[in-house]
This record gives sequence, C-alpha cells and structure tokens, in this order.
Amino acid sequence: MQRRIRWRIVLPYLIFLVVVVVIFSILTFNHLRQLDENRWQSQIIVAAKLLASEMSNDTEANGGNFFFTDLAQQKSDILGMNVVYLNQDGEILGSSSGGVQQFSDQETIEELLGNLQPTGQAFLSNDQGLTAVAAIQGSTNQNLGYVLLNAPQDMYQLDLTRLAWHAAAIVLVSGFGMFLLAGIIQDTSIIPIEKLTIAAQQMTKGNFENLEFPDTRDELRELNQALQAMAHQLGIQINALTSERAKLSTVLNQMADGVMIIDPSGRVQLLNPAAERIFQMREKNALGRSVVEVVRYHQLVDLWRETTRGKRQSTMLEIGPQHHFLQVVGIPLKTTLSGSTLILFQDLTQLRRLETVRRDFISNVSHELRTPLASLKALAETLQEGALDDPPAAIRFLLRMETEIDNLTQMVNELLELSRIESGKVPLSFQRIQACSLLRPAYERMILQAERAGLEMIFDCPPELPVVFADPNRITQVLINLIHNAIKFTAPGGKITLSAYQEADRIIFFVRDTGVGIAKKDMGRIFERFYKADRARAGGGTGLGLSISRHMVEAHGGFIWVESEPDLGSTFYFVLPVA
Repeated sequence: MQRRIRWRIVLPYLIFLVVVVVIFSILTFNHLRQLDENRWQSQIIVAAKLLASEMSNDTEANGGNFFFTDLAQQKSDILGMNVVYLNQDGEILGSSSGGVQQFSDQETIEELLGNLQPTGQAFLSNDQGLTAVAAIQGSTNQNLGYVLLNAPQDMYQLDLTRLAWHAAAIVLVSGFGMFLLAGIIQDTSIIPIEKLTIAAQQMTKGNFENLEFPDTRDELRELNQALQAMAHQLGIQINALTSERAKLSTVLNQMADGVMIIDPSGRVQLLNPAAERIFQMREKNALGRSVVEVVRYHQLVDLWRETTRGKRQSTMLEIGPQHHFLQVVGIPLKTTLSGSTLILFQDLTQLRRLETVRRDFISNVSHELRTPLASLKALAETLQEGALDDPPAAIRFLLRMETEIDNLTQMVNELLELSRIESGKVPLSFQRIQACSLLRPAYERMILQAERAGLEMIFDCPPELPVVFADPNRITQVLINLIHNAIKFTAPGGKITLSAYQEADRIIFFVRDTGVGIAKKDMGRIFERFYKADRARAGGGTGLGLSISRHMVEAHGGFIWVESEPDLGSTFYFVLPVA
C-alpha cells in the first residue's frame, strides 16, 4: 500500500514534468533549427554573390561547358555544396558531380529565376535543401548568367540527439528526486492516512478490537477521533447484535417446534432444524425455493395464503409415512418483516400417542375388570337367591369367586409392578451369572405346565457362554412370561425351544414356539400394555406380561423384539450385555 500511495504522489507530477520538458524541448529544437536555417541562408546567399562576382570577368573569356563543369566541381569541393552555373536563359552551363539530378530541374530553376530580387539574388527552401541563386554581371552591368548553390538537408540540419538525451536525463533525475520527496512526504503525512485506511478496512471485516490509529495533531486529528469513536460504538453494537443473533439461533436450533419464515413472494427464508426433520429437507436446499416445493401439502399452502391476508390461522394436520400429527399456526409479520409470514409447526405426535395409550389403558383396564366383577356379581346374586341352601353348589360358587378374586389380585399386582418398573422404583439385585443359569430356572418351573398342554419343551444352552450382569429373579420372570405366552398360543403337539447364543459382546436369549404366530400389523404393538393381538384366541391374561418384560429387559441395558410368521410360530429375543 505504501508503494501505491507513493506512486499516486509521484506519478501526476512526473507526467506533468515529462509533458513540460517535451513541449519545451520541441519548441527549443524548432527555434534552434530555424536560427541555423537562417544562418545557412545568409551564408549561401553571400557565397553565391562571391562566386558571381568572381565570374563577372571570366564568363566571356571562358565560355565552354567543360570549363564551367570543372570550375563548379572545384568550387563544390571548397564549399562542400552543390554548384551550378547557368546562362542568361537559365540553361545549365556546368554543374558539380551528381548535383544536377538532386535540385536543378527546370521547375526549380524557373522558380528561383522568377523570384530574383532587384539586387540579382533569390533564395528557396524545399525538400532538396537550401538553394540560393545570384546573377553574374559584366563590367557594363549586363547579365552574363547565374551561379546556383545548394546545401542538402543532411548538411545543414542540426543533430539534436545529445540535447534530447539531456532532456531525458533531466526527466529521470527529476523523477528520482520526486520519488525521494514522496517518501519524505509519506513518512510525515501519508503513513497516518495509511493507518486510518487499514483501520477502516479492518472495521469493514467486522474487527473492532485492537485497531491501530495514528497519533497525529495535524488536520487528520478530527478524522482520527471520529473513526475511533465510530469503531468503539460499532464494536458495542455489533457485539450486542451478535449476542442477540446467537441467542436467537440457539433458541431456533433447540426448539422442538418447527419454524419457517416465508417472504411476500412465497420464498422460504428460514427453516430451523425441527422443520428440517419434519419435511426431511436441509435448510440450504430449501432457502429461496417456493413454499409449495418445500411443504408439498395443499393444506399448508392454503393456510399460508390465508395468513398473507393479515389474519392469524391454525389447523391440525397429519403428514408423512410416519403419520406425524402437527398443529400448524400461521402468523403474519406486520412490523419486523412486513409482508412475511411465520409458520409454526408443533409436533403433537407423541402427545397424540400418549392420549391413545391413555384411552386404550382405560378401555383395557375397564374391560379386564368388567369380566371378573361381572362373574363375582353373578355368583353373589346366585348365592343370595338360594344357592346357600345347597352346600355343594355354594362351595362350588365360592371356589369360582376365589378364582376371580385371584385374577383381580394378579391384575392389580401386575399393574403395580408395571407402575414401579416404569417409574424406576423397582430394586434390582445385579450379579455376575452364567447365561445358562438364567435359562434353567424358568425351564424347570414351566416344564410341567408345557407337558400338561401336550407340548415338547427343549432346553438348548451352550455351556461355554460367558457370564452376564443381571438380576436372576427378574430375568427369570421375563423368561416365564415368554414361555407362558408360547404355551398359551401353541397347539398340542408343538414345540417350545429355550436357548441363547453369543453375538460380539452380548448374549441373545430367545424363546421359540411353533404356535399360531403374530400378524405383521400387530407386531409393533404387542409390547404395549393390555394389547392383545387376537382377543378371540388370547384366552385369559391381562396383556401386561410382555410390557413388563420389555421394561425389565431395558432396565438391564438390553432390548427385546419378536420375529413371527402367521401359522409358523414366533420367536421372542432379548439381549443382555456380557459382563
């Protein structure tokens, strides 16, 4: 930058100097050439007169052409100019060697003779150089002829090359001096300007800290103070705006609700991460595109169009293959971004699912309680109507009432157990235990029940499996629930396999049956509370066993899933990490 400033100082003056020197040199050269030409003109005329006066006595005595030619050559050698002798009619009597063809054509002679002055002389300057003619007069002043002298241009023109070099030297020396002077001026005046310029450039880049301002007391002092004050104020404002922008960006990025801002022309100007997830589109791909291309739902487009009329709009919408349930609110931005629209997407999918679970829970609990309560009421009414008088019948009814009460007690206990598990209040007694040692207690407790149902129960556990870190009682409860379901949904003659295998750093336990299987539409919900895949074939039970099993496995840091085909049986898997 210093070099640019120095050249900005030197270059105008250097150009001015060159122009002045060139103009002065041209005028000087022309003046010198004119002076030299005038000098040569006088000399040629004088020389022509002298030759004419010498010939005034010899012209008549020696009149041959050879004489004039030889004489012209002699005079040309002495004077260094072309010499031509003419008679009274302008015809050539003699000429120095090579001179006739250069200047003494008839037109030039006639022009010279036509311009003769009363004194008997004439002068002509043309492209053949300087030419003078003088009349030769006899003793009685009669005209005997003419003497013509010619000096070529290369003979009399000045060689101004040295003078041109002198002028160029003056320009170079002056330019170098100006450059040095510019350096001195820069050190005293330009460096403060340079520092101010650098400070201004840093401010344009957003840097308002540690700026270097010059310490000057000249005419730049007020500018210096003004820039320092501006840098201070802008720094404060930029920091405040940056902080506010960071806060706003953090809020938008962390919001669970989607936010979209649309300009008056219908182009998307902002899309936060939540909205990106809802519409499965990156913000960089959505910015500048029309709202129709981004949202792709006519209900949202209609809501935006209604909002552009200046009224707040809202609607409920279910979108996407995941069936996201959204509450969409359109807000016209009248003050901050006039003409733009803010669209807020509140994802109520989880709330709707929770509401569905709540309704299903109430419905399932009501249904499960209604059956034993209705049975108890019917049995009690039967006893009141006279069955008490029949002891065998009364005992039979009381035993059935005890069974229904046991079912209610089991349901309440399972509900309490599930509530404690979901709230994390169930104490777990973890210990290192062999994988097969977790399977065997469940197998031994359920083998008799499987045999009574006409089923073959197979225990197949590799003894080399590593130990796991688990609560044996809780895992046994999980396995019993899975085996119980397998027995309930497998026809006599079927098989139930209880086994485990290692995969990487985890042990996978599974219970496989050859029962009725599970439909694909039900596989995603069978671990929900009270859910029964087929109520017509489900028989007894509360529908809480699989839900309790899922929570218990997850409390151990594992997970559970099922693989099944209708009429081909089911396999329930759960994973526990290796200790």
